[in-house]
Amino acid sequence: MKAPRGSGVRPTSDRVKEALFNILGARVCQALVWDLFAGSGAIGIEALSRGAAECVFVERNRRHMGMIKENLARTGLAGRARLICLDVLKALEMLSREGRQADLIFLDPPYQEENVPQVLQAIELHGLLREGGLIVLELFARIRLWPVEQPEVEQRRYGDTVLAFIEAADLPGARAALFRRQEAGE
Repeated sequence: MKAPRGSGVRPTSDRVKEALFNILGARVCQALVWDLFAGSGAIGIEALSRGAAECVFVERNRRHMGMIKENLARTGLAGRARLICLDVLKALEMLSREGRQADLIFLDPPYQEENVPQVLQAIELHGLLREGGLIVLELFARIRLWPVEQPEVEQRRYGDTVLAFIEAADLPGARAALFRRQEAGE
């Protein structure tokens, strides 16, 4: 699979991807999946290859979007994919206007991306995650967004990567904790 080069992109390692999909298991089958900050599209393409009904890829970089198209063509999965070349927050507004919802939302923001709280707020306020849905947030391990005692967010570490799992029912508490930390300047 082709992956964009540069400091703003860090493709999910095979080890992390394997662990993630082992955790998700059958939850992926027939799911409506969104791959936000898609990069190469590897996570969304893996979800499609494991039986997801559809994947919406959101990536603002046109060159990266071209690689996602190539990767989808190479895997034969383009028919179940939708590509949106926009900033994530604008894409979420558009999906909201269309009345769309997802079962699984993957967020893999670049290291310097600081709008994770705003992205989670948009998902919550626009009702973009179905009841029983799940958000998987991939982060650089040195970035701690939630206090250790935050019960709403299960976190698993794999080397330099942390996967945070936020259930739809726990999204309000997780999002509120992020905003509290941001306001405190942490």
